[in-house]
Amino acid sequence: MTDILWPSREKAWSLLTEFTQNPQLIKHALAVEAVMRQIAREHGEDVDLFGLVGLLHDFDYERFPEIGQHTIEGGKILAAAGFPDRIIRAIQSHVSENHIPRETLLEKAIFAADELTGFIVAVTLVRPSQSLSEVTAQSVKKKLKDKSFARGVNREEVYAGLSGLGVTLEEFVPFILDALKPHADVLGLNP
Repeated sequence: MTDILWPSREKAWSLLTEFTQNPQLIKHALAVEAVMRQIAREHGEDVDLFGLVGLLHDFDYERFPEIGQHTIEGGKILAAAGFPDRIIRAIQSHVSENHIPRETLLEKAIFAADELTGFIVAVTLVRPSQSLSEVTAQSVKKKLKDKSFARGVNREEVYAGLSGLGVTLEEFVPFILDALKPHADVLGLNP
């Protein structure tokens, strides 16, 4: 934990909802925020810092989806809004094409959490009940092998994220599921 005062979650939420209209992208931001907060708790890190990075990591995606703009343009917006470099760098580092080395736990965590959290949500949504309680590490692993499922998910980045955090798929999937379950209703994953 740290005594640093970060910009408020309310300020981050305001930016997210100003730049993001797609309800699915907002739910993705909330899901990644939950996972990032849990990673921070697990490692004794600043929960608010990790949560802000999770909430804002894709806030500019609707307006700037192109490689070379996504997170770069958002970084300029965040800087103008008073967000510190540590948050901006972590967000920018989650896009591999930015070529920013992931050196801190914060940077490694957002890279690992983003792609796999989105994939787990996709796996959940194809289940008959659309419930997180039906998803297992084995079902996620099976879907990862199916290249026709969730084609937009970069499998190499999923495994690189796991490696960067020093965890296995079998460890991280239940961790993500546990982080998401308290938020299942808001995320539409617990009908």
